[in-house]
Amino acid sequence: MTPAVDDGVSDARQVVGYLVRRESGDYIAIMDVLEGSVTDLTVAEVAAALSAAGLRMETGVVEKRLDELKAMRAVSVRSDVSHARRYAEILARNWRYTASPAGRHVQRFYRQVLAGTATVREIPIVSLSRIVSHLDQLATVLGAVEPGAGRLDAATLDAVSIVFTSHDDLDAALVGAEDALIGLADRFDLDEERTNDLKGLLVDYATRVAAELDSGSARAAAALAVLRPWFGPLAQAAVDASQARDLIAAGALSASRGGRTEDWEGLCAWFDARTGRAARFSLRLVRALPGMHANLRRLHSSSGTASTRTRALALARAVLTPEIGVQIFQAAVGDHSWRKLYGQADEDDAGRNPSWRGGPQVPVPTLLRTAGRSGPRGRGTAPRDDTAVKAQVAQARARRQAEHTHAVAAVLASIPGQHLDETVARVALAALMAAARATARGPRRTGTSGGLACTLVHTGTGTGTLNAPAWQVLLPGRIPVFHQPGRRPSAAALAALADATTQDDVSERAMLRIAPYPVSDPADETGAATLEEGAA
Repeated sequence: MTPAVDDGVSDARQVVGYLVRRESGDYIAIMDVLEGSVTDLTVAEVAAALSAAGLRMETGVVEKRLDELKAMRAVSVRSDVSHARRYAEILARNWRYTASPAGRHVQRFYRQVLAGTATVREIPIVSLSRIVSHLDQLATVLGAVEPGAGRLDAATLDAVSIVFTSHDDLDAALVGAEDALIGLADRFDLDEERTNDLKGLLVDYATRVAAELDSGSARAAAALAVLRPWFGPLAQAAVDASQARDLIAAGALSASRGGRTEDWEGLCAWFDARTGRAARFSLRLVRALPGMHANLRRLHSSSGTASTRTRALALARAVLTPEIGVQIFQAAVGDHSWRKLYGQADEDDAGRNPSWRGGPQVPVPTLLRTAGRSGPRGRGTAPRDDTAVKAQVAQARARRQAEHTHAVAAVLASIPGQHLDETVARVALAALMAAARATARGPRRTGTSGGLACTLVHTGTGTGTLNAPAWQVLLPGRIPVFHQPGRRPSAAALAALADATTQDDVSERAMLRIAPYPVSDPADETGAATLEEGAA
């Protein structure tokens, strides 16, 4: 039998239970409402607040959850009897709920530590420098005299406050960095991004922070050894200088950091050269180095183009092809009639793709058996110098770009219906085909190709043309206008459209005809090929 759980615990162990129950989402939402309210809330008010936050929960369910939180000591209740006139008004359904101090502490711990993503802060070396300098100052001033509270002035008390304030900042950052380091160093299968994070942590901290922590901890430990007889007077002086010293003496409040002898003892343990926090962090850095190297080697071997794993994965992807997958597999793993292990098989009738077990036997050469190498020896051939070819390709690319830019400028300078050169007309045709495939917006449809835009204006009458030396594009009921993307056409192009009337283009596709040039009658479709959007 399992031992009974003691229900009389005085800490928050029982309160933490609502974070691990099956209905933890409901409990956390209710605790958020109670923790954020400055007044006690009824069941109906809690349900209304949850509904406003996007979580709809029945009143009976809310009351049940509140009763369970009350049993876990996360919630305290009271009856509002100021206006009670009947016995029913002081029953449980009239209770008002609020989060208990332990419940508020657990909820804030969940929101600040457990709920969010842990972020690694920079370790403040400046805080370590403040601690060491002020401890050295205290050791210099107090180390040469006998302990006594009357010898402590305001400057000494300010130094004590700075020491513990800076230590809180340093400890919080160091704990966060150590947690992140543990989470990364204990993993072997880290991806490339997380391995780079681990590498950055090690490089940054191992070269600078760890060295600073070691030297600073040694100086702080030496200063604290000198100040050890003063721990009691320093703590008492910090309490006496506090504005809440009466409440601290009565036990209502706890003294701030440095107001107890235990705080100074904890500071000594933190800066211990063998078991302190800084020493443990340096040891974890050393332990993380093998894990980082293992991950880097694994990623390097798995991402290389010549590794066995990469080749196996490439073969697996190739074999997935349904048409020729079997042939690829047989060609990759089959035994062929050519050289194998630097020897030639004597049998010629072994079949096209025999297996390794059933194939011809070849004696292994002596050098291969003794040296264990199966590849070519010596330095590999140098790569071919293709600098001249790259220069030719770059010149050809620049020439084509210049010709294209000249053609675009010629198209922009033309007006609808003007005769164009062959190269210029082909650049204009590409933009026109893009406009023909575009969706109409009102009377216009616009397309862009190669830095040139074309707008087809739907007039319903007439035929627009694009004229080249040997061919012609006919656009029944539409006029092509060329312009720069995102800009209006030129004044000459707009003047050519001044007398044209436009209509909404309701056609799904823009129809065009390509015919030899010249054509005696544009309406004559003999010898012209009709190309719609899909065919174009």
